[in-house]
Amino acid sequence: MEYYRSFRIKIFLAGCLLSTTLHANHYHEIFAYSRQQIAEILQELKTKRALSSDAQIAFIAKHLEDIPYLYQQAMGEGDWQANSWIYKPGALHFKQNPVYRMDGLNCQTLVQVAMALYESSHAHSLDEFDKNYLRISYGAAGNPDGEIVHFYNRNHFIEADFNPVNHRNGILKDVTRAGILSSYAKNLHAHINRHEWFLRQRYQKFYTQLPLKHFNSEEIDISYLPADVFAAHKIQDAIPTPAIAEVVRDPDKWRYAGMLVKNIIGTELTVSHLGLLYRKTFKHGDVIYHKVACEWYDQKKMCESAAIYCQKKTCKELMFTHASTSQHHVVSIPLFDYLRDNQMEDKSFLGVHVERM
Repeated sequence: MEYYRSFRIKIFLAGCLLSTTLHANHYHEIFAYSRQQIAEILQELKTKRALSSDAQIAFIAKHLEDIPYLYQQAMGEGDWQANSWIYKPGALHFKQNPVYRMDGLNCQTLVQVAMALYESSHAHSLDEFDKNYLRISYGAAGNPDGEIVHFYNRNHFIEADFNPVNHRNGILKDVTRAGILSSYAKNLHAHINRHEWFLRQRYQKFYTQLPLKHFNSEEIDISYLPADVFAAHKIQDAIPTPAIAEVVRDPDKWRYAGMLVKNIIGTELTVSHLGLLYRKTFKHGDVIYHKVACEWYDQKKMCESAAIYCQKKTCKELMFTHASTSQHHVVSIPLFDYLRDNQMEDKSFLGVHVERM
């Protein structure tokens, strides 16, 4: 199972990682390092402007591969001034981890960083990256009182915040029902209870003193391409790219330790995981990805990695780059191989929602 393997599920779901506060010096070191890394990637992107969109996303994905998976502290508001679109220090926030970081990622922050790099590829400046990252990652509460960078304004819920905000911004477009895909797509309805989800964050010591705002519940619908059409290899060639692939689950079947996830966290959710989707061509003999197989032996987890090579003249693959909990870092793998090895056997798995970049 690729999604949350420990009780971290309770504190991660909906894209929000609760965490402790970083030491100030450590925070500044991490953020300075991250901004330097972003600036270097932006400089390299200057040479890729003539490439296709897929090739640019593949380039960005390559730079993000092997970055460790962060179970906690993946995103906060740091010391970022709440009403500033570019980084200005000096503010105090509930969550004092960096707004973005490059020493570790989770599935949502990986996508946010990659999208912001892609959107900033023509400007090549940190200021432009900052603006794009905030546009992508915030806006759930509508920027109340002009505040952008705020815990309550962060896009915690993929299906109810992240997707709609980025539709309005013109950054993403739902293509799950586009063209030939429409004949396969199905619909899922869910009840998002933000108030109860935020309320349950108060059980974490860090939140016990916060004044709790009231959030209205929301009925949402999300479309998905069912698992069986992926298994039959019917639609891979029709999926527009580059895109964001989102793993959709049935909230009435999604369980952890025998309990329904919606009862643990206080709300229904439909998206459990997400990553980058793009097309990449490999030559004969190229390594497409490394297949990892693990077994438990004498109470120890033993894993083996085997390279999967392109065995034809060329191999055109629909690649999925994601922050993997099982491999503990960012990896790239053909989408079907990922679904087959990590999702297909789970009874709660329904399919994949696609948002074109």
